[in-house]
Amino acid sequence: MSDYYVVDVTRLIILQANRGVEAHNFGFWDAQIWATAKLNQISEVYSEGFNSGAKYRGCTVY
Repeated sequence: MSDYYVVDVTRLIILQANRGVEAHNFGFWDAQIWATAKLNQISEVYSEGFNSGAKYRGCTVY
């Protein structure tokens, strides 16, 4: 069984997500996923909302 954990949305995540919207043209909800990963040092994200294999400031999305 794999380990998963839930990360709460914080003020810092919202602020970072806004930067993702501006810098990478993410939709806001996708930006929150990216910001959560970035701020919690998660290097890989799996989501249909991104271009597979793209790297955004230390986070690779699939």
